[in-house]
Amino acid sequence: MSGIFVFLASTLALMGIYVILATILNLEAGWGGLWDLGMAGLLAAGAYSYVILTVASDAIVFAPGLPLWVGIIGASLTGGTLAFLIGIPSLRMRGEYFLITTFAFSVVVLQLITTERYITSGATGFHDIARPFEGAVSAREYNFVLLAMVIVVAVCVWLIVDRLARAPYGRLLRALRDNEAAAQSVGKNVTRARLQAFVIAGLLIGAVSPIYVWYVRSLSPHHFLVTLAFTVWTALVIGGMGSRRAPDFGAVLLIGMTEAVQFLQISAEHAVLLASARPIIIGLALILILRFRPQGLTPEAKSFSRARHAVDDEDRN
Repeated sequence: MSGIFVFLASTLALMGIYVILATILNLEAGWGGLWDLGMAGLLAAGAYSYVILTVASDAIVFAPGLPLWVGIIGASLTGGTLAFLIGIPSLRMRGEYFLITTFAFSVVVLQLITTERYITSGATGFHDIARPFEGAVSAREYNFVLLAMVIVVAVCVWLIVDRLARAPYGRLLRALRDNEAAAQSVGKNVTRARLQAFVIAGLLIGAVSPIYVWYVRSLSPHHFLVTLAFTVWTALVIGGMGSRRAPDFGAVLLIGMTEAVQFLQISAEHAVLLASARPIIIGLALILILRFRPQGLTPEAKSFSRARHAVDDEDRN
């Protein structure tokens, strides 16, 4: 198998993972107006829950070695439960206060993962994690299997989020985002609606965290730095917050640019510059989009009739 095709499959899988995460963030931020920086923390919690439940190791106090599907369910429940517990107090805040709270949550999760080494294996983490269908193909060919699984998961997540967006609940979220006071004036529970969106996002993030684990193959705290959340946010902003196509365009364009850096022909003594090129590209892309096209490359299609009748639709349901 040609190395270029293996690399391409790996890059497309990474793009797909960020498409998935940006799609989930679009539900929260694009439609629900929730400025969430806690995605890295929820993804880390789900990923570690999955690995702890499925690994068989003497290095940690609890490693039952359960089937992979049990780990996926456990990861999803962990993400949803944490989102619920964090959302109850934090969703009463607005704007930057909610953003700071979710950012602090991610920092706390990373700190706990690093220090509680008897549960999480600390900074060392886990290596050579088992992946589904791994024995059926060679290590090089597994990238294509992973890409196929990422595509299936991305389609499933997109269908779930798109169904929610088209439903009265999705239109209610956009109505709350655009005019919260109007929704409150007719008796809508703003906190409950946003808590539901936050928990749904937590469940989905937890459920897809094993895909991220299978991609990186190892697990340690540095895989879940807050820069991960910034990258997902940048992808969504590039695409256009609230647009159904935003996660696809933004993630593919952003990850494509950052991965293309590997093809630059530079000398060995300057190779260290490649490590700093990715955050520079991400920051530059965000600045350019905010300066010249703040609505994104694929802005949200405005439907005033839907926005006007969103609250009435929710009442009938």
